Amino acid sequence: MKFSFEWIKSITKTQKSASEIASLLTMHFAETTTEKNGKRFVLNVDILANRVADASSHLGLAREISAILNKKFTYPPIKIKEEKEEAKNCLKITIKSNNCHSYLARVIKDVRVKPSPLWLQKRLRDCGLRPINNIVDASNYVMLETGQPLHAFDYDKVDKGLTKKNIIIRSAKPKEKITTLENKSYSLFPEATIIADSNSPLALAGIKGGKIAEVDSSTKNIILESANFSGVNVRRTSKRLGLVTDASIRFEHNLQISLSEYALDRVAELIQQIGGGKILKGRIGKESKKKPLIIPLKQDDWQKQLGINISSTKAIRYLTMLGFIVKNKQKYILVTPPPYRNDIKIKEDVIGEIFRLSGVNELLPVFPKEEISLPPRNEFWQFRQEIKKWLMSDKLDEIQTYSFISDKDKHNINTSDLIEVMNPTSETMRYLRPSLIPNLLKTISLNSHWREHLGFFEIGNVYYKEKNKFREKFNLSIGLYSGTKSNVLFYQMRGIIEDLLSRWGVASDDYDIKEIPSGNYYHFWFGSGFKSGAILQVNNKTVAIYGIPSRKIANDYKIKGTTFLAEIDLPLLFQLVNSEIDYEPLPKYPAIIRDISLLVHEDVPIGAIMETIQLASPKYLEDIDLFDIYEGDKSLSSKKSLAFHLRFRSLNHTLTSKEIDKAMENIKKALLKINCQIR
Repeated sequence: MKFSFEWIKSITKTQKSASEIASLLTMHFAETTTEKNGKRFVLNVDILANRVADASSHLGLAREISAILNKKFTYPPIKIKEEKEEAKNCLKITIKSNNCHSYLARVIKDVRVKPSPLWLQKRLRDCGLRPINNIVDASNYVMLETGQPLHAFDYDKVDKGLTKKNIIIRSAKPKEKITTLENKSYSLFPEATIIADSNSPLALAGIKGGKIAEVDSSTKNIILESANFSGVNVRRTSKRLGLVTDASIRFEHNLQISLSEYALDRVAELIQQIGGGKILKGRIGKESKKKPLIIPLKQDDWQKQLGINISSTKAIRYLTMLGFIVKNKQKYILVTPPPYRNDIKIKEDVIGEIFRLSGVNELLPVFPKEEISLPPRNEFWQFRQEIKKWLMSDKLDEIQTYSFISDKDKHNINTSDLIEVMNPTSETMRYLRPSLIPNLLKTISLNSHWREHLGFFEIGNVYYKEKNKFREKFNLSIGLYSGTKSNVLFYQMRGIIEDLLSRWGVASDDYDIKEIPSGNYYHFWFGSGFKSGAILQVNNKTVAIYGIPSRKIANDYKIKGTTFLAEIDLPLLFQLVNSEIDYEPLPKYPAIIRDISLLVHEDVPIGAIMETIQLASPKYLEDIDLFDIYEGDKSLSSKKSLAFHLRFRSLNHTLTSKEIDKAMENIKKALLKINCQIR
């Protein structure tokens, strides 16, 4: 924003050069540079947004400079000569909009419209404005001087034919139009606030004057307007119309309400000086008042925040120079910001004012006293990273998919607990996923066209409802695919899951394998029975679900070949993980392995068989390993063939054949009791 240095110098009475003033402002207020307009210096001040309301004027900037130079600042006095005739007899102001906080007006008769004096034209040009005539130029000059936008209407063009004129501040009517001073027509809307007479709009409130009541060379009588409008309303109207002016920029930042009265009298005084005229008695209109804010402040407040020693006497002097009202109590001070400082709300704002007048050079370089420490280790994050590395070492590729599923996925899941997105970007992202499996199947389907064998895993959040509250947790999904019919995937998936549990301390004795319960939403993916899928539970809590997707699901996702899927509850697995690993010495005595082959009904759980074997020979049986399963042959008649490796070992001696034979005999007897046929 440009400021005339000659003008600033005349207000502050300073002897400092333009470059010296620019340097002071840069260090204490805002970055400032100098430039020349002919032989005259111009200050280019980069005013921050929070200071536009009070410092976008020459008086406001002069006030800042005076405070920096430790000089007292006072507003120039105003002297106007009023006539006996009262303005209220020829003008009426009606405010019908809540967006108008203040509206004051004066009437001046018998003015002479002519070019402005040369000194005034120079100051306008220094600030980037074009001189027009003495009435308009006086309004622009006082705006630059005080920061308050003003406007002049031709009195005789308002409410033509009426002796007493009406100025009405109201909302625009739908499709109402106005032509501005630049002869541009704008279609208005109800949210826009306008200044109107009894018949038509005269101006856009806080933005631009209209053509109807324009001041020109034939003007004899004028109405001077000085108002305060809602910054929010002015900004919205300005942006919607694409019309930004010097006035709108200032009003957008919420000007001081009481400034309108001073600026109105100042422009009336200036017009009387350069254009003559008779100022009718009195101001017309009304203004609202704002309750002053009181901020208590202790010396410890700025000492602790700034880290420098500034006495209460200095702090009070700095604030007083800036126009603050300060009452000094014994242990604290009461600070009332001046009405033009709408950016001062809390004590930290006041401390900032003290500091900038004191000077940033007063701040000493001191090392921070706070200890810098690393955040506590996130054990669950570390756990997930280790699982990723372990799965990648098993030649599985990590994938990352969207956290959303479609209506098609919803029908397959068949649950009413889905969380629906309020504003989905597309139909394929309508719900938050309760499982990682739908998107895993989509990934397998897309990649199966290019590769014969696939192995994927994903660790990501799933979302669900619990007691009418939204929850989320991390799950692990694993998908294996082969383009041909293959039983190898069963053993590969089983090995991955068992090794995963074993790697983190969950022994085979700690979990049970059961059928997927009917009605569970995984039931609709895999179906029921061990042929399709199973759940792995620890203490009746489901840790993992795995199986082959049903033919319907495979067809829905256009998957051919063989697919095996698994999903693991990572937070639950994390709770089961042994935090400490117990190491044992290598066994001294050899193990002896015997195989046993069984023929059982297809509905007999494998876990029940393994439990029976374990209980029949608890002393020497070290491990049971299912290495073969065969089913589907018509000759078996709804039965399946199972084969197990049984490993025996003693910690005290080498087992003999008699001991092993006795243990095997006990196992066979136990299996016969549960209708297992020994082959």
